[in-house]
Amino acid sequence: MRRHGKGTELRDQINKSKIRSLAYRLVSSSSEMLATGIEMKLVRFDSIDEAAIVASEDWDGSFYPWADIPRWKAKDPKGFDLALWYDHELCGLCYATPRRSRLTIKIILLEGKPDSDHPLKGLIAPLALLAVDFYARLLGCKEIAIQQPEPGAIEYYRALGFQLDSSGRLVISVGDS
Repeated sequence: MRRHGKGTELRDQINKSKIRSLAYRLVSSSSEMLATGIEMKLVRFDSIDEAAIVASEDWDGSFYPWADIPRWKAKDPKGFDLALWYDHELCGLCYATPRRSRLTIKIILLEGKPDSDHPLKGLIAPLALLAVDFYARLLGCKEIAIQQPEPGAIEYYRALGFQLDSSGRLVISVGDS
């Protein structure tokens, strides 16, 4: 079990930053991303900070509590937050946490900017899933679960590799994403 105390919070923040950087490096050099024509030098994997929260407030049709994320992060040192930017445009947000589990990390919130033409349209979930998968590996988790998926999104998650387990949870094994 990891110690909590001096330096733990800083270490956790550094590890999360390294995970975001690793995910960016992997996708920025992937042939699939290069084939999309997206200018990868404009893509950023950041934490959910005040700028991301302010930008999300302009999302028409968003109903997730993104403004609560700083409070969640303060209470949940293992929580993982991700803001996906394209240049100065916020395109997606994700919050995941193992919540006292050593086996499962749950994606609590995941949302792409609700408009039809942002530059990362159709890529938010795969990009977030990649970063969450790397973080899950760091923590030693074995699976990723979607907490309370929107009914209309279940087939989309299944297309990404998630399966309903025997208890009805939507899960994917770490390393399969």
